[in-house]
Amino acid sequence: MPCRCTCFIRGSPRGPLFSILPPLFPEKWHFIGAGAITAALALGVDGTLYAASEDGFIYALDSSGNLQWKFNAGPMTAAPTIGADGSIYVTNEEQRIFAINPTGSQQWANGGGPYADKQMGWIAAAIDQTHLYTPWRGQLRAIRLADGYFDWPTGIAFQRGGSVSILPDGLIVYPGYGRLDAADSTGRTQWEYPVMDPPMSTDMIAQRRIPSGNFWLDSGIAVGDDSTMYACATDSRLVALAADGHMKWEFKTKTHSVNRASPVIAVDGTIYFASGDGTLYAFGSDGTQKWSFDMGGGAISATPILTEDGTIYLVTGSALIAVSSEGKLLAKAPVGGGVESSPTIAPDGTVFVAWRTGKISAFAASHGGLVNSPWPKFQATLANSGRSHPL
Repeated sequence: MPCRCTCFIRGSPRGPLFSILPPLFPEKWHFIGAGAITAALALGVDGTLYAASEDGFIYALDSSGNLQWKFNAGPMTAAPTIGADGSIYVTNEEQRIFAINPTGSQQWANGGGPYADKQMGWIAAAIDQTHLYTPWRGQLRAIRLADGYFDWPTGIAFQRGGSVSILPDGLIVYPGYGRLDAADSTGRTQWEYPVMDPPMSTDMIAQRRIPSGNFWLDSGIAVGDDSTMYACATDSRLVALAADGHMKWEFKTKTHSVNRASPVIAVDGTIYFASGDGTLYAFGSDGTQKWSFDMGGGAISATPILTEDGTIYLVTGSALIAVSSEGKLLAKAPVGGGVESSPTIAPDGTVFVAWRTGKISAFAASHGGLVNSPWPKFQATLANSGRSHPL
């Protein structure tokens, strides 16, 4: 009988050391779509899994991997967001924004239209009880959940990377033109980093002559209980900004690659950062490095997941990896290649992974569901809400 275990070899000066791990992550089911999936997955409270594909469809799968429905919204690379009532919100590459009922029918649509730069990119929206916050025509828009009406815009330009996140005090932070900007619930800018000096004049705003800052984000923004923001900036740097928008500390890796994996935050405040140099780092909230783990692969695009027992799941381009909170390899299993979509996890511990090939797989695991920490996964929650605590 062929061996079904996962094996790996560590070299040592005295000779090879063989370690055999028990069977890991058996595949429970898989689903094959028609196009690449690079957007993060979302999971509803009823266990429905949502995947936005570059083939133009959002797929809704039940807990057994059966297709419940698919909705044609146009090609998408930005993650779905789920509201408190189960409605699903997606934005396509032409920045057309859709609200979809849990049954797969359309509630409303807004946005889109011709303009210079239609590409949405992978910028993730955020949501609260009344509004969806997402880019449209280069500005952040507050869109009413009830009817899709645009209540207000703010900002004057938008980066191609990063995400929209909501701080515990309700401030909305988003990636501006080489800056990180924060707006209140009326759209009024409260701070920006770095500060524009001198400030923009009325003529500059009217003519859209906007000087760029030097702060460009590649990843989404994770938010701690104290409102400290953590993100990956240019050259795969981990940066920490205080609630008022000033820089607290940064960590520079040894690579200059683009890194779309957002940091995640554990219950004790530890920040885990999957870097573009193929290393998982653990930091204290003061920026002190606790440990690092070489994943033996290239840059990571998918945001890690933190589980109830403290295990960190990571998906590289070719493997699903489990690492302990002390930085020790627990298990590693091949999952194919071309993973850019951030995975998600069910309350029973099932891990869902999507590939650029359009395949979605569910893997059995035994480390519990999502931990109740400030920011344990991409956009904090299973719904990709962009906020860790109810407002």
